[in-house]
Amino acid sequence: MKIAVIGDRHTVLGFQLAGAEGTVPTNDPQKTLDEYMNRDDLGVLIVTCGIADELRSQISRWKREKNFPIIVEIQEFGKELTTDRIGELLKRAVGMDISN
Repeated sequence: MKIAVIGDRHTVLGFQLAGAEGTVPTNDPQKTLDEYMNRDDLGVLIVTCGIADELRSQISRWKREKNFPIIVEIQEFGKELTTDRIGELLKRAVGMDISN
């Protein structure tokens, strides 16, 4: 199974250097997501948070309908993960606000 990435140029380049196959920067994340989700050889799809937010409904639909690829969201290269963003990620992961 292969790993692919949808994200900004720097994040994608980092994964290319690490050996992720079939990973290229894109100007059309929606089209790239559709192409990746129709591949049989893809096991993990990594999507940067900014793009994942843009494509939230499609990503949620794919997660409900398919077991693979596993979709993982990561922070964009060079951006700091703020405490607000950490809270958002935790809320999404566990389904409720646990910051209080």
